[in-house]
Amino acid sequence: MKQYAETRIAPYESASTPQDLAVRTYVYHLLAGPLSTPVELTLRSASGETFQRKVARMSAEERSKLSTASDFEFRMLPGNIAYVALNEFEDEAAAKQFEDRFAEIAKADALILDVRLNGGGSSDIGYRVLSCLTDKPFHNSRWRTRDYRPAFRAWGRPEGTFKGDPDDVQPSGTRLFTKPVFVLIGPRTYSAAEDFAVAFDAMKRGTLVGEPTGGSTGQPLMFNLPGGLTARVCTKRDTYPDGKEFVGIGVQPQVRVKPTIADLRTGRDTVLEAALGLVRK
Repeated sequence: MKQYAETRIAPYESASTPQDLAVRTYVYHLLAGPLSTPVELTLRSASGETFQRKVARMSAEERSKLSTASDFEFRMLPGNIAYVALNEFEDEAAAKQFEDRFAEIAKADALILDVRLNGGGSSDIGYRVLSCLTDKPFHNSRWRTRDYRPAFRAWGRPEGTFKGDPDDVQPSGTRLFTKPVFVLIGPRTYSAAEDFAVAFDAMKRGTLVGEPTGGSTGQPLMFNLPGGLTARVCTKRDTYPDGKEFVGIGVQPQVRVKPTIADLRTGRDTVLEAALGLVRK
């Protein structure tokens, strides 16, 4: 499987970082192909037994119906620790539910926010959550985009760059969580979720735990291609408020934890366990 992925899939992927490439190769596209052609797999069990399976492919719509992840998940963990998964920022659902449940969350002695499965959406949704963690304004990302002027190109002048300064995001004013906060990140943390991680890191509000994020964010420009295809191109480059780069690198955790195959087989969440260990120190 690894050889197939490295020779038949990875060379045709567009990725910002090695971790981004791994996600696109093994999570998104490894089993992609015609719906009429099943996938023939050779698998190995935890005991070392090798066996074959033939699996029918599904459409994107069918796969989405099987997803069990909700936009927002909240539960209290032993030790009076609040766990909140923010799985997408496509609409205001995650921020609204966080605000609606804040009275319960505020009773916790520590808060763990999980954006490991968050592929992005609107950065403002994440900032609404962060505004409940501070009583002071905080900065979001600095950014830049091409300032293309056709006449300049004709004259041989270099292309310009428009630079956007970070904005001041105001605190909620009505909700304030002052106790320890930990944010779980990983290679499937993209786009607006990376903006969330960047702002949290720049706030010095708590600790990032897990693996580096995908390292790819910025406003996409969507356009159609012949044959019913679509494409998107990143139109701006974001950085930390102070100019520190993370595109092409990934937002780096302060505490790096990577699950093993054994962890996945047993359903053990070693990243969450690491955060819980930090809370209890």
